[in-house]
Amino acid sequence: MATAPLQVTGIGWVLPGGKGSGAGFRELARAWHWQPTDNAALAGFSAKEHLNSVKGYLDPASAFCLAAAVLALGGRAPTAVGGALRARSGICTGSRYGATLSGYRFTEQLLQKGPRFASPLIFPHSYANTAGNLAAIEFGCGGPHMVLYGEQDVREILEFAALRLHDGTAEDMVVAAYESAEGLALPDGQAVAHGALALYLQASPDRPVLATLDLERLRALPPVDAANGMTAAFIRMLAAALD
Repeated sequence: MATAPLQVTGIGWVLPGGKGSGAGFRELARAWHWQPTDNAALAGFSAKEHLNSVKGYLDPASAFCLAAAVLALGGRAPTAVGGALRARSGICTGSRYGATLSGYRFTEQLLQKGPRFASPLIFPHSYANTAGNLAAIEFGCGGPHMVLYGEQDVREILEFAALRLHDGTAEDMVVAAYESAEGLALPDGQAVAHGALALYLQASPDRPVLATLDLERLRALPPVDAANGMTAAFIRMLAAALD
C-alpha cells in the first residue's frame, strides 16, 4: 500500500461557477455549494479552445473532463514527440453516472428513426469510460490507465494513482472526476452536479507544488456521498483533505 504523500502540481476545474486552475481551488472548495439550477450555466460548454485535435462530437461529460484536465496540466494539452506515447504518464478518471445525454440521444434516434438512421457518431460517446479514454488519447498517455464508473468511493481514483506512482510504473498521473447526467435519464427526483475537477500528480515535481495530500488522512476521512455525482464528491473530499 502506497503511503507517500501525493504531490499536486496542477488543479483544473470546469464547474457551473466557472472554469479555472491553480491554488485558488482551496477557497473554491471550502465555499462550494450547488443547486440543480446551477447546471444551466454549463449548457453549450465547448472544450475546443483547450484541445489540440478537432472533435466532431463530444458528450458534455467528455468536454468537461478534457478541459479540466488540460487546465490542471497548465492550460495546454501535452503533445507526444513524433507521435510517441508518453510511456510513464498515466490517467485515472471516475464518474457515477457516465455520459447519459449521449446515451439518451442515441436511443431516442434509434426509436424515432430506426437503426439505419441513428447517428453512429453519437453512440461511442455514450459509454461511461469514453471521457477518460479520450483524455488518454489526447494527452498521449501510454502509462497506467483506469476508469471507475458507478458507486465507488471517489478516493479510489487517488489510490490507483498513488499505487502507480509508488511502484514506478508512472512518473505522473492525471486524476479527474466528471459528470453530466441529464434528468430524463436519471431516477425521479435525482439531480447531479455537472462539471469536472482534475488534479495533476507528479512523483518528482518539476513545477511548484500546489498541495500535498496525506494518504493516511485521506483514508481516515468518512466516505463522501456521491449521490449528486463524482465531481461533487471529489470537491467535498478535497475540501476536507486540504483543510
